[in-house]
Parts: sequence; structure tokens; C-alpha cells
Amino acid sequence: MVLSLLKSMVTSRSATSTAAPRATGSDSAPRVFDFHGGIHPPEHKALSNRAPLVAAPLPHEVVLPLSQHIGAPAQPLVEIGQRVKTGELIARAQGMISAPVHASITGVVTAIEPRQIPHVSGLEDLCIVIERDGEIDEWARLEAWRDWRQQEAQDLIQRLQDAGVVGQGGAGFPSAVKARVRERHAIDTLILNAAECEPYITADDLTMRTHPEALIEGLEILASLIGPECILIGIEDNKPEAVIALEQAIRARRADKRLPPLDSRLEVVVVPTKYPSGGEKQLIKLLTDREVPSRGLPADVGVVVHNPGTVRAVQRAVCFGEPMISRVVTLTGEALQHPHNVEARLGTAIGDLLRLAAPSASGIARLVMGGPMMGFTLESDALPIIKTTNCLLASSPETVPAPAVEQPCIRCGMCEQACPAELLPQQLYWFSKSREFDKAELYNLADCIECGACSYVCPSQIPLVQYYRFAKGEIRTAQHEARKSERARHRFEFKQARMAREEAEKEAKRQQRAQAAQKAAAARAETASAADTTSTASAAAPSAPAAATDLKAFKTARAAANIALKKAEKALKAAQDSGESSVSDLAALDANVTAAKAKLASAESALKAASEASESAAAAPASAVTGASAPAAAAPAAAASAGDLKAFKTARAAANIAVKKAEKALKTAQDSGEGDIAALEASVTDARARLAKAEADLKAASETSESAAPAAASTSTTGAAAPAAAAPAADLKALKTARAAANIAVKKAEKALKTAQDSGEGDIAALEASVTDARARLAKAEADLKAASDASEPAAPAPASTSSTGAAAPAAAAPAAAASAADLKALKTARAAANIAVKKAEKALARASESGEGDIEDLQTLLATAQENLRAAEVRLTSAQADGTDAPPAAKGAGELIPEAPKAAAGSVGRGSMASNVTLSQAEIEASRAENLAKRHKQVTIAVKAAEAAHRKAEAALSEADDESRQRLATKVDRTRRNLEHARESLAEVQALVDAQ
Repeated sequence: MVLSLLKSMVTSRSATSTAAPRATGSDSAPRVFDFHGGIHPPEHKALSNRAPLVAAPLPHEVVLPLSQHIGAPAQPLVEIGQRVKTGELIARAQGMISAPVHASITGVVTAIEPRQIPHVSGLEDLCIVIERDGEIDEWARLEAWRDWRQQEAQDLIQRLQDAGVVGQGGAGFPSAVKARVRERHAIDTLILNAAECEPYITADDLTMRTHPEALIEGLEILASLIGPECILIGIEDNKPEAVIALEQAIRARRADKRLPPLDSRLEVVVVPTKYPSGGEKQLIKLLTDREVPSRGLPADVGVVVHNPGTVRAVQRAVCFGEPMISRVVTLTGEALQHPHNVEARLGTAIGDLLRLAAPSASGIARLVMGGPMMGFTLESDALPIIKTTNCLLASSPETVPAPAVEQPCIRCGMCEQACPAELLPQQLYWFSKSREFDKAELYNLADCIECGACSYVCPSQIPLVQYYRFAKGEIRTAQHEARKSERARHRFEFKQARMAREEAEKEAKRQQRAQAAQKAAAARAETASAADTTSTASAAAPSAPAAATDLKAFKTARAAANIALKKAEKALKAAQDSGESSVSDLAALDANVTAAKAKLASAESALKAASEASESAAAAPASAVTGASAPAAAAPAAAASAGDLKAFKTARAAANIAVKKAEKALKTAQDSGEGDIAALEASVTDARARLAKAEADLKAASETSESAAPAAASTSTTGAAAPAAAAPAADLKALKTARAAANIAVKKAEKALKTAQDSGEGDIAALEASVTDARARLAKAEADLKAASDASEPAAPAPASTSSTGAAAPAAAAPAAAASAADLKALKTARAAANIAVKKAEKALARASESGEGDIEDLQTLLATAQENLRAAEVRLTSAQADGTDAPPAAKGAGELIPEAPKAAAGSVGRGSMASNVTLSQAEIEASRAENLAKRHKQVTIAVKAAEAAHRKAEAALSEADDESRQRLATKVDRTRRNLEHARESLAEVQALVDAQ
């Protein structure tokens, strides 16, 4: 046994550069190169290549799996009981890497169900079962293009896709995708792989002998799509009849003056018989001396390879409009009495085809789909043939030896000498057996073509290929689980970012509501201050101080009750928005709101009674004043009238806001179809009634104020009070300046601390102490400013009374405006910081992609999180800016006129309507998300390109490295490859999000 194997190896070495120029018909035969390793097993081709190619009878039933190709399975288009014609589309392709399925006979669909398919796994898959309808064979062909040269290239590619043409010599790769290869690669060589090196198989041999003209025309069609400089037909020297047939067809094509001359150089290249010269990479090495890179494709070296069966299917699809519904299958083996080749319809049962070759009486000991080297055993002959079935090998009991006993490896090295992929099979065997799959990957396990040469020459009878297949399966499973985990992680992170964004939007809305509540409180405080001033001015009446004191107490109680109601409503709303509170908690909060409303109603009733009593008490002193005292008494009355008028205006504005809110809530419920619409309509009606009453009260108060204005005007004082107001205004301005300086100091300290933390240099502890100290100073400055602002508020109405009624805004608005400006500045600073974080994340991702170092997945996640933070900061800033447009202008100082507040929009309801809080619409939010997604897609695309460049650079460095640095560079190549895979997966996920949007 060992001697025969050594003889086989010696024979393979002696045939390294042997060519067969005898059949080329040319004085200068094309040069033939050699590839490493290879073996010479017995051919056994004479069993089936002596009989002509015949057509198999139409089957009574066909079973058509929806996964006859690599990629996504087809999607059924027919129903049970539907009648179909031969060539009719019954399942369409899903995605780019997929192929449609057509009916191979005329009949009725009887089942669409999972059935066992011819696969090494032996598992089931979804299949369409068609039962033949009588003896008719009614076709549903596509349009025939005999003059296909007049068609556009895109139309030809689409025809290949519509016809379901896939590769018949390998994994069934869709030919339409291969035809688009020059969109991404420069192709200069088209190769017809006619080597057919595996023992027993003669399907391609008989195809070339029977249909040489169709093959030449099919090569012309593919060449018109790919644009190569030359077309090479690689064929082994054990097929002389096929060589002669092809050369005759080429000469006839060149002599046909009716057709245009060939655009590419077309040659038949005869190569020495050696297994596995029919391997894609090995044949490219034989014909062009080019080596396909590890984990690469033939297109990477400018080559496209097709199988004879595929080329003929291309010609039939384009010239005759026939979908791929049949193929040539070799029926061979010692268990068959009449082995030969047949052209059978797809889906035909294997047992029906074997009966055409007359199985021997001794029976079939083993049934193999494919050849003895790379095929796999079938457990049943009831399985159907598919697009990639090229041979059915039936072995007799005499030719099937007993399973050899695996012996320990003797480290002879024969497997390494036979390996055509130039791998180290012995090392791969040890790594696979010990489950060290990461090391097996480093030794390029993925480049193993599973040809079986190593197992064939192993003197220890070790099934090396089975170990490699096991390791590949485990690696694929681990990678699949890693991808699932990665996708789950990305989904979780995106969910977290989305929740953070939604929380930011909710927080922005809460801040808007809080600011609106602050404005309302400021308005009420202003009303109360004006009323207090009026009460103080009427001190001439003996009973006025006591009445004013009681009235002020009632107003304070009413304001406190109102604030308590707002707080209770806010707590209830927050609990409802969060959705985390229990039913009992919500019930308690609702009870608090009801109690607060009752207290507010009681306080308002008490205040109303006190106001009426105060008015009746003020009438008697006013009637007792005569002569010179009458003008002096008119001013307090006018001041009280002005305060009441302002209160009525405030009430009218509040009622208008209530109408707006009720109308908005009703419109939202009507649009969404959710909520109690009847109750909302009732609330709108009630709010409008309140608005009408408030406007009527305001109108009556205005008329009363106008009648009292002449008396008040005659008693107005001069500008003597202005100097007294100037000093508080100057102090307030100084405190504002101090607060601004403290705020700037905080920003500088925080920036210095951030810079030190990013660079890792400097005294971080001292910088943190300086930040704490600066914040304390800022807090003290803000407290001083607030105290001064509160102290200046009671004095503000006095200077204002020296001018016409309502000419100046209250000084109490200044602190609120200053606080609003400070909040806006803080939000702008936060937005800028988030933008800087996005820029840093983008730069870090670009650097990692270019260098191939670093964890690109973590950097991509960091970038996505930074973008979400930026989005949240922009939402908060936009909300604050929109809310700031409604804020009253700041006081300009003593003696200056304050500009009139902006008027309401044209669409506002009522004379005194106020602008509602501005929030971002759903359309604006979706537009911003789409913009961020587009930016993300662009960034990931750039990352993919950079990762590809880094991977190529690392591979180039590895190819030129010496032995000392090879291990380190190999690790770097592996890391850059993983980064490239992750980048491509991220791009696919982002592209899916873009497509879904």
C-alpha cells in the first residue's frame, strides 16, 4: 500500500510541466504551468463515456427543493392544486444571492412541504411537489433572443437571473451575480473549467462532445458581459474527443462570415491529468500562473471561471428562452450494468434514473452523489436530483472495502506533499482533533478545498477531510453565534440610546411645563405685589391697614393653594408618564390632586369675600375726603383699579391658555382615536365658557379704570422717585456681573479638568478642587442675586406708577430672564460638548480602521452613543430656545421704556391669547433620525473601506515578511480580517435600517 502511494507521488512530481500540444492545432502551444501537490487516483471514466448522451424520460412526479443554490432559498409563488407548465416560475428569488425555481414538468402542484433533500447533512427542506398531467409537455418559455448581440448587457444579466441559471460544478452560485463581477473588478481572463478531474464523472465530457457549438456561443455571451481579453478552455489530456469537438467548433465559428468576429482570443489549453486540476484555484494556476489569495476570489486576480454545464444553460436561457429545468447527470459505478450519461429534468427521483442504467442483481452497496473523492453518501434513492447533481455513483459490494482502522499519525509528511492548497494538513489535523479551532484558522483552514488528496495518501488511514469538515462546522457555528450575540448587543445599545433620547425629550417637555408654571407663578406674584402696593398707598383711611393685611393674607393662602395644586398635578403626570407606579400610588396621587383643588376653591372663595369687604370699607373714607384731600385720595383708588385690571388680564390669559390646552388634547385624542373624547369636548366647552367670563370681567374692569383715569392722572407724582430706584438697579447689575464672572470661572475650571482627564497630565485633584470652589462661588453669587432681585420686586411698581398705566413691565421679570439665559447657555455648552464627543469618536474610529488596530466594534458603539447624546442635547436646547421666545424682555434699567411683548400668532384664539409651549414635531424628530442614520451609513462605509485597505496592507506585509516576523504579522492579518468582517456586518445592519426607513 505504501509503495503504491509513493509511486503515485513520484508520478505527480514527474508531471509538473508536461503539456499536451498535440490537440491544440497550433505550432505555438499555450504554456501550461503547475500547482503544488496533487495525486493520480484510478480514473474509471471509461465506464460511462463510451455511450452517447441521451434524454431521460419525463418523470411521473418531481420534487423541487427551494434551496438548490447557495444563498437565500426561493419563495413559493404557487398553491396546492394549481396547474403549472414546464418552465413556469413557481418560486422567486429572495435577495441578491438567490435564484428562482421553475417547474420542470407540466402538471399539478400536489404538495408544498418539507422533504429530505440530497445534502451532506441529510436534513429536510421546503419542497414543491408536482405530479405530471398526462403525457403532454406544455412549455412556458421566455422570449427567445437568437440575435442576442442586439440586447443590452443589463437585459442579458436579468435574463440569467430570471432563468435561474446557477453554477453546475460547485456550490450553485447564481450566474447573474457572477456576470456583474466587472462592476467591482477588472477581468482579463474567462476560463471554461472542462478539466473534470474527479474519477468516474463524465458529464462535462459528454456535454462538450455533444454540444460544442452551444458552449462556444455561451462563452461569447458571457464574454460580452465580462469583457475579458482572452477565453481559455482548460481540459485534461484524457478527453481527446472533447478537445477535437471544441476545436472544430471554434474553427467553424471563425469561418462563419455571417457573424461578427470574436472580440476575445479563444484557445483550447490541454493540461496534464492530475487530481484536483479541476479545482478553481488550481486550474487558474495551471493556465495563468496566478495564485488566488487566501480567502480570496478568482476575480481578485482578474479571472472568472465557469463550468460547461453552466455555459450551456446560459446559451439555452438567452437564445431559446429556456429556464434551467434540466441538467446532464452521470450514472456510473460497478453496480450498474449500463452506465451512461442522461439529461434529466430537475426533481426526478434518483431511483428512477438508476433504473435506466439497469442495477445489477447483487444490488447497490453504497450510493454516492458526486465523485468518490468529494461526494457524499446518500441514504435513500427516493431523493430528487437538483441543479448541482453531476453524478450518481453506485458501488457494488465487491468494490466497497471494509472501513479502514484509523492508526496514529506517523508524521511522514505525505499529506503536505499532496495538498494542492499548500497547507499543513498534519497541523490542521492536530488542531481539529484537539478542538483548537483558533489555531486552525491561523493555519488557513478555510482555504482547504476538501479534495481528499491528503486522506488518499495517508498511510495511517486517517480520515483527515472529516476532521477538517468537523472543525469548519464548529467554526461556522461559533461565528454564527458571535454574530447573533453582536446583533443582540447592537440592538440592546440602540434600545438604550433610544430610551435615553426619549427620556431626554420627556425631560425637555417637563422643563417646558416647569417654566410655564414659573411664569404663571411670577404673574400671580406680580398681581399680588400690585395689590399690596395699592393697599399700602391707601394708608390714610383708618381701617385700610387692617383690611389690606387681611386681603394680603387671603391672597397668599390662595397662591399657596394654587402652588400645591400644581405640584400635585405634576407628580401625578410624572407617575403616569413613567408607567412605573402602581395602581394604588396613582390613586393616592389622584386623591392629592382632588384635595388640592378643594383647598384652592376654598381659598378663592375666602379671597373673594375679603375683597368685597375691603371694597365696601374703602367707600366710606373716600366719601369723607373733601377739598384738598380729594386729589390725594384719587391716586390710591387708581392704583387699586390698575392692580385689579392687571389681575383680570392675567385671569383672561390663564383662561386662554386653558382653552388652548383643552383644544390640543381633544385634537390629539381625535387623531389617535384614543381617550375619552366626550369628556375632552366637555372640558373644551367649559374652558371656553371660563374664557368668555374672564373677558367680560376684564372689559368691565377696563371701563371702570378708564372712568377713574382722569382723577388719577391729575394726582400723578413727578420723577422724584426715580433716583431712589436707581441705586437698587445699580446693585442688581453689579450682582448680575458677579454671577456671570463666577459662571465663566466654573466653565474654565471644568474645561481645564476635562483637558487634564483626557490627556492624563496635570494635577487632577487640584483641578477638581478648583472646580468645586468655582461652583461654590457661583452658587453664592446666584443666591446674592436672587436675594437682591426679591428685595427689588416690591419697589418696582412705585417708579412704574409715575408713567401712564401699563407702560412698563414689572421688574420681577428680570431675575427670571437672567435665570432663563443662564439655563440656555448651559444647554448650549452641553450641546457643544456632545458635538465634540461625536468628533472625537469619529476620529478614533477612522484611526482604528486605517491602522487595523483597536476594537472597531466598541468604537462604533461609542460613536452611536455619542450621536444619541448629541441628539438629546439638541432636543433640550431647541425646546429651551423655543420656550425662551415667550419669555418677557429683561428690564433695561431705571427710566428706560421696556419694549412691548411679541404679539400672538394670527391663528391664536381670543384677544389676549398667549403662545403655547413649542415642542418638536414627530416629523422633525424622524427627519433628524434619518439624518443621523445617513451620517452613520457614511461613517460605516468609510470604515469598511479603511478596514479593507488595512487588511490588504497587512497581507502585503505578511507576504514579504521573514520567518521571525511572520507569526506577528499573521496575527495582525487575522485581526484586520476580523475588523473587516465586523465592519461589513455593521454596514449590512445600517443598510437594513436605511432600507427599512
